[in-house]
Amino acid sequence: MASLPTIPADTSVDKLLSEIMLNVAKEQLASSSAAADLAGTEITMVVDVDGDMYSYALKNGAEVSYTKGDTASPKLRLKVSKGDMEKMIKTQNLDMILGIMNDLNKAKYNALNSLKGSFVAEISMDDGSSVKLLAILNNATDPASVFKMTAKDTGALMRKETNPVNLFMSGAMKIEGDMAFAMGTQPLFS
Repeated sequence: MASLPTIPADTSVDKLLSEIMLNVAKEQLASSSAAADLAGTEITMVVDVDGDMYSYALKNGAEVSYTKGDTASPKLRLKVSKGDMEKMIKTQNLDMILGIMNDLNKAKYNALNSLKGSFVAEISMDDGSSVKLLAILNNATDPASVFKMTAKDTGALMRKETNPVNLFMSGAMKIEGDMAFAMGTQPLFS
């Protein structure tokens, strides 16, 4: 993954999700082979920040669009509190948010289409606090899993410097809940 831009610590959640995320996604897609791999596909995603909805659509692996508000039946619904988003901005731990469209391919698209369930990414910050992101895949909340890891390991995972199996086997990622579902999400992060 190309390095993410430095986001000023005082950036608003709205600016991050309505402007910066769209620009980062366009840059990531332009430097990838997603268009060739994802021709004829559409991926929809909603980021829900305490009820404020930010919707994205990726068509043909190349065209990304944003609209304010909700989208019916998105492939991925990501829920996070405004306080946790602000903490992620302030501490520059945005890999989990801004890296979502990195390295998209047909295997990830197929996994995203077939997975039904939810997981919480519980990320421990350097200051001892944590942030939580709830990912709901294809409108299903069950089965459910919780992934616990540090911000450093989350960043390395999203930048492809490691993979979920290595993190789990080394003890750097703890998994609670439905283990079969958790293992099924691996293609999304590989």
